[in-house]
Formats: sequence, structure tokens, C-alpha cells
Amino acid sequence: MLDTAEPKPPLPRRFEPMRPRTMTESAMEAILNAAARGMFLPGDRLVEAEIARDLGISRVPVREALRLLESQGIVVNHPYRGMRLMQVTNRGVADIVEVRARLESLAAERAAAAIAARARPDALRAAHARFVAANAAGDPAVSAAADRAFHAAIIELGGNAVLLDLWGSLAARFSVLWGIAHRHKSRPTSAAEHEAILSAIEAGDAAAASEALRRHLAWYHEFDFEAAIAANHRAAR
Repeated sequence: MLDTAEPKPPLPRRFEPMRPRTMTESAMEAILNAAARGMFLPGDRLVEAEIARDLGISRVPVREALRLLESQGIVVNHPYRGMRLMQVTNRGVADIVEVRARLESLAAERAAAAIAARARPDALRAAHARFVAANAAGDPAVSAAADRAFHAAIIELGGNAVLLDLWGSLAARFSVLWGIAHRHKSRPTSAAEHEAILSAIEAGDAAAASEALRRHLAWYHEFDFEAAIAANHRAAR
């Protein structure tokens, strides 16, 4: 007898698919995590030999990681002063956020349109759940990575690879900003803002999704990064 029952939809993934990582990728992640935790502050020197020693690896992958981070604008190579974490100013943050907000507003609109065309939001919903869990864990590096994954999932749902490429060139810089501001940004507020974006996308409301996304990023314009950096430097002394 033929089975005429409709196939059940696949369950959402609880974890990100794993892929092999090179030493260079691991070193890049370690440096970004240190920045997200505020262990490196803007302008701090990143000493290749010290990072390699702390990670227990050779200097070669650390050197390559620093070069890749330099190509993304996260690390700056100053003649006679070495590799240093990017400087952060309120004006510079405003410029970056302006571009990111435009890209992500378009991404949110495309994601909502995809839902209206019957795409499934499972991956985006799972990314939101991971962000909530990361916030509860209290590690700013884990929260920063989960935040990037949530926003990446919005773009992936919209299905524009070029948009994802452009966004990716900016996204890692926000690990540095996270390291400056995570003590001041309420974690429950961040999760609620993500939920508002997700709900609008799931409803297929492109205008509401775009507006929720803009409101979510607005605090970067309102926050005084320069004052926070000065306070963080004083606390580190």
C-alpha cells in the first residue's frame, strides 16, 4: 500500500554545520574574540610573537591572520609602530553604521519578500535562539559572533550573495565596537530588538522589517564610543 502521507518538514538545526578550520582562521577568530571581550582596545599594539605564544602556535598563521585582518580594516600596520587594532571615532562609527544600515535594510526587505513567497525562516529563527542563549552565557565574544550570525542569516534568507559579500567586509569590525560597548548595551534589549526584526520578517512585512532593523542599529549613532574608549583605557591601567 502506497504511503500518501505528506513528508514532515525538516527540523531546524540546533547547531551551525562544522567545517575544518585552518590555523590562520583560528588565529583570526581568537584575535576578534579578544577584541570583542575588550582585551584589545582601539590603538593597542598586536604583537605577533606574543599572540602566537599565547595561542600555542607558530608565528606564521598569526602573521597571515593579522594581514587578513588588515585587509578588512580591523588591523592597521603603522610604520615603526607595528600592527595595531583599528582606531575608533564617533564619526567613523557613524559612517560604517550608515552603510551597514542601508545594506541590512535592503536585506530585511528581501528576507520578508522571501517569506511572503513561502520561504522558510527556520535558519533565521535558529540563529535568533543561539543569540539569546549566547547572551545568557554572558561571554561578549560569543554574543558578538552570534549577533553576526543572526544578521548574516537575514541576508542569506534574502538570497543575494553580492549583498552578503559587501556586508561581510564590514561585519567583523563590529567585534571591535562590541568590545568597547558591551558593558553599556543591555543584552535583553538586543534580544528583544532581534525578535522584532524576526517577527516582521516572518510576517512578510518588508517595511516593518526594514524599520525594525534601522531602530536596532540606531544606538550605534547615539553611543559615545570615544568616551567609552577613554574610560576603558583608564580601567585597564
